[in-house]
Amino acid sequence: MGTGGNRFGPLGSHGLGDKADRWGRVFDRARAIATGSRHSVAVGIDGSLWAWGAGFGMQPRTLLRDVAAVAAGDSATIAMGADGSLSQWDGGAGPLRLFVG
Repeated sequence: MGTGGNRFGPLGSHGLGDKADRWGRVFDRARAIATGSRHSVAVGIDGSLWAWGAGFGMQPRTLLRDVAAVAAGDSATIAMGADGSLSQWDGGAGPLRLFVG
């Protein structure tokens, strides 16, 4: 669940605007989360990586499978696969594989 600044939808579609005015459900069954300046990401309990917000859209969408960890920056995201590989995104662009484990 999230609340706060929501101009780009990093908190989902509830309360879209400069400030969300209430708590709202965004993603269920996460084992890890990370938030950037304008986007959010979550690793599901099944290892799937989901993103939403600037560049990704208002509703969470799947980016990768078999993810072990994730970090989010101002507009970029980096994920480590269960096999040790690293993938990176700038905004909503497709993943760029940086390292194969």
